[in-house]
This record gives sequence, structure tokens and C-alpha cells, in this order.
Amino acid sequence: MATLYAGGETAQPQTVSVTDPAKGARLRVIVAWALLAATMILVNFKLIATLRFTDPDDALRLLQVRDLLAGQSWFDVHQYRIAAPEGVPMHWSRLVDIPIAGMILLLRPLLGTAGAEFVTVVAVPLFTLLCGMALIGRLAARWFNDEVVAMSCLMIGLSPPVLCQFTPMRIDHHGWQIVLALAALSGLHAKTALRGGAVIGVSLAALLAISIEGLPLTALFLGLCALRGLRTPASRFDWLHAATLGLALGSAVIFLATRGNFDLSTHCDAISPVHLALFAWVAAGAAALRFATPRTLVGQLAGLGVMGLGAAAILFGVAPECRGGAFVMLDPLVKRYWYDSVAEGMPFWHTSAPMAAAIVAGPLVGLYGVFRLWREAKDAPTRMLWLDHMLLLAGAWLIGVMVARASATALVFAAVPAAALILGWVYRLRSVAILPRLGGYAMVVSLLAPGLPVVLVMGALNPASANSASGGAVESVAGIKVGAMGISKCRYDVAGAALNKLPATDIFAPLDIGPDLIVKSHDRVVATGHHRGASGMHDVIAAFMAPAEEAHALIRKRHATLIAVCPDIYEPAVYATRAPNGLMAQLLHGKAPEWLQPVDIAPGSNIRFWRVLN
Repeated sequence: MATLYAGGETAQPQTVSVTDPAKGARLRVIVAWALLAATMILVNFKLIATLRFTDPDDALRLLQVRDLLAGQSWFDVHQYRIAAPEGVPMHWSRLVDIPIAGMILLLRPLLGTAGAEFVTVVAVPLFTLLCGMALIGRLAARWFNDEVVAMSCLMIGLSPPVLCQFTPMRIDHHGWQIVLALAALSGLHAKTALRGGAVIGVSLAALLAISIEGLPLTALFLGLCALRGLRTPASRFDWLHAATLGLALGSAVIFLATRGNFDLSTHCDAISPVHLALFAWVAAGAAALRFATPRTLVGQLAGLGVMGLGAAAILFGVAPECRGGAFVMLDPLVKRYWYDSVAEGMPFWHTSAPMAAAIVAGPLVGLYGVFRLWREAKDAPTRMLWLDHMLLLAGAWLIGVMVARASATALVFAAVPAAALILGWVYRLRSVAILPRLGGYAMVVSLLAPGLPVVLVMGALNPASANSASGGAVESVAGIKVGAMGISKCRYDVAGAALNKLPATDIFAPLDIGPDLIVKSHDRVVATGHHRGASGMHDVIAAFMAPAEEAHALIRKRHATLIAVCPDIYEPAVYATRAPNGLMAQLLHGKAPEWLQPVDIAPGSNIRFWRVLN
């Protein structure tokens, strides 16, 4: 392995090798984190200064924490300011609320509520980033030198699908999913089965409590633990036993601690009692294999098959509706105009070209790197460890290309082998002529940031398409330039201050701006982009795409007295384009029906308001 990354036998002798022992790994991690954190704060300074969230989920997460601190039950995760008075039962976990609420409580006596919230929404994502970088650095330091440690950590900053989950004010759960996946990877690299398996199981239990989207990754880890038992019969499936026991016990403890007996219904979008039964079954099966290991390979495979079939029978026997996934029951209108338009939940080809390049090519660099590590390993245990890492990365890559937001997991799994591979090439380039060296460095930059060459090519061929792909504004309905929420001119802080001077009311607004409106004001909204509120989501989408009179009936049904629209984001443009005779198209063109009165409630907010007259 040392000769591989130093350049091999044909290269000139090297004084530095990526496999040299790491001597200052912790310092490298802290420096890399500080550089990345400072850069993100500077880049996002304008958004931070106005406490402007770039994702509605972050705004709603802050509101959930506020409600918790204001006295709402720990076990009650309803959001009562959406679709009031019943509210919407959120599928989110209180685990993510703990660091946010804890820091606000700690800082509130010193800074006041507003100051404590401001510091918290900036600090918590950066703390999450530090946790992720510490895990990556720890893994890199076990095998490689300090430069690989630093490069592995900085790979986060070069991977947009990863970096976007750790930016200041990104307080929703996706960053913690990445951290917990890295913790499970750390368990896979552990030296003992009991410790490593337990780390894998508990980490996956917490990950699944935060988001059930981690089920495929959980199956992948458990499959690797089973593989270790199959290829080493003397181990008696100790890895699988420890991992499944940690998963079952960890899930039960987290469920009781965060859900209690408040909601014991079966859900497809969150861990519920049927999943706990499934995990208990798998743990029992692994225990049986551990203490009564069949002597033949056929018997072992049969035992694993019974475990898998039993788990499927438990899940789909009790909850057959879960066969189609968490969103199978969505209303067709909601699915078409909301779910199918959420690019991060779709396969990679639904994302922009630069993002697609990062999703597809980034993990492949790491996959080649870990392949080289496996091929050049000095002993059988190390070779098998890198084989497991390679299989895990390949599986995570497949998951990521089918669900874009899951690609972040594959990218962090690829970080260490990719950094070792690329730095090995950099060491080798130091001994070649200047022109080939420059060409080699250009190739290295392309491998570190696969989306960059795509942006450059798109910019050379069509500057407008490059601007759109990178999140820039493009012209749409009624001459309005629309883009992502992060570049919108709408000021929710200004609107909220104005709305707070009026009596609280129900606002009929597009899904994406609902969380920002209610986190900045005391008002309520009919719906947000959260699938458990599908009834309200249907009414919002249908009303904005319907002719004026049909829309009026839906708005009156929801008792809304105000309509609010941010005109320069994508959602209103979609409704107006798909339904040119619908209410939204009329509003964007300044042709409100007679039952709506334009009102300038919040001058300077760039948000348009209409009062419902009757």
C-alpha cells in the first residue's frame, strides 16, 4: 500500500508517503474545520445577518423547538400553526431538537431569546460539521498521514451535496444523518466485533429515528456484518449479533424516550412499533446464529434467509401500505406538483448538471481508491476490511444515484480513500516536468470537484444555462425573474414584523414560504411542504391552479383571510405556467379577482398580500 501511493516501483524515490503515521491529526481536523466554517460564514453572511433560511425545513425546525421550549409536550410533535386547529403531526424526531433547544436554553440568560436563537442556528450546523470531520479524520489517521487527514476533511467542502447540509442555519436533520452514517462506518472499521457491532447498531438506530430513509443503508451494513460471519465461521456471526442487538435495543430506547406512548400507530415514514418488532426479530435471529451456528454454509444461508423473510413478513403483514414507500398514499395532485418536483428526493438526473456530476463521479473516485487499497493490502484482515468498505461505498453510491440527497453519505464514505488516492498522485507529480505536472494538477482539481468542469463547459457553450444550473435567477411568468429561495428578494423578517402588528390569522400561501411566514410572525398557514398535511397541501395547490371562483371556495373552506405570495421563487411560477388561467397566474399578472383586495401590509418585504373580502 505504501508503494502504491508513493508512486510504485517505476517512480522516483519519495520522501513522503500517504501511509506515514499521522502525528497531528486532531490539529489538522480543527484547522480544516475552522477554515471551512469561516468560509461558510463569510459566504452566507447576508443570509445569516437577516436570519434567512434557505430551506423551509430549517425554519419549521426552529418553530418546533420554540413550541417545545414554550411548553408543548416533549412527546407531541404536532405543528399546530399549520392547518389549525388540528395541526399537522410531524414525522420528525426530538433527537434533532436536543442540541438546538439545549444551546438556546444555555445562551438565553446571556443573550436573550432572539440572540440565543441567532447564535444557535449558526453554531449547531457548524458543530455538526465538526462531529463529521472528527469521524472522518479519526478514520484517516488510523491508516494515513496528516495530509490525508486534512484532505479527507476538506473533501466535505468540495462536495456540494455534503456541504449544503452543514451550512450555517441548516439546522434540520440531514447533517446528523451524515454524522451517524460516519459513526456506523467507524464501527465497521473497529478492531473488535462487540464494540464495532454495537457502534454500528446504535448509530443506525439513531439514524433511523431521525429519518427512516436510512433503511436501505441499514440493510447494507447488516448485510456486511452477515458477510463477515459467512466468510469467518469461527466468528459465529459476532458482528451481526452485536449490530442487530444494538439496533433493536437502541431503537426501543430512543422510541420510548422520544415518542413514549403518545403515538403507537403504524407509520411508513417514521419508526413505529412494527419496526421495533422487525428489529427484535432480526436480533433474535442473529442471536440464534451466534449461539447455534450451523456448521454448513447452506445452513447458515438458510438461517439468514429465514431472518430476512421473517422481517419482510412482519413489516408487510402488519403494514402492507408500506410496500410502496412512505409517500405511496399521497394525493395525485400533491405527488405531481410537490413530491415529483423535489429534486433532492429524485434520481440524480433530476438535479442540475454540476450537482449530478458531483453525485455520480465523486464516490467513483473513492471507489477506485478503496479498490487500490484492497488490492495492495499487506495482510488478509486489512484486505477484507477494505473489501467491506468498498462494498459499502458501492451500495451507498447506488442509493445516492437513485435518491440525490442520500448521495452525501456515499461522498463522505469516499472521502478518505479518495484523499489518499489523490494525494498519492500529487506526491508523484512533484517529480515530473512542469507541463505534465500542471496537466496533472488540473486533473486532480477535476477529481476533487467533478462539478467544476461541467460548470465551465456549460458557461462556455451557454452562459444562461450555466447561470440556471448554478442556482441563478431565470425569467419566468409576467417578466419576473425566479430562482432558489436563497437568492429571492423576499424579506420574511420585514413581513413578519408587519404581520405581528395585526391580529393573528390564517394565511393562504404557497407551500415553500409557509414555514418562513409562521416562524417570523404569530400567524398560521394552511399548509407547508410536509406530506402529513397532504389535505391542506392539496387545497393550496388546487386553489392556486384553479379558476378564480373554484379557488375562492377552497380558500373560504380553510378560513383564510390573507393570501401571501413571494413572486420570485419557483413554486408560484410552476402553478402559473401549468395553469395559465388559474388564480396564481392572475395574481402574478396583477389581475386579482374581485373578491381579493391587494394590501401593502409589509412595504419593502417584496411579498405580495391580498385580503379575502368575503
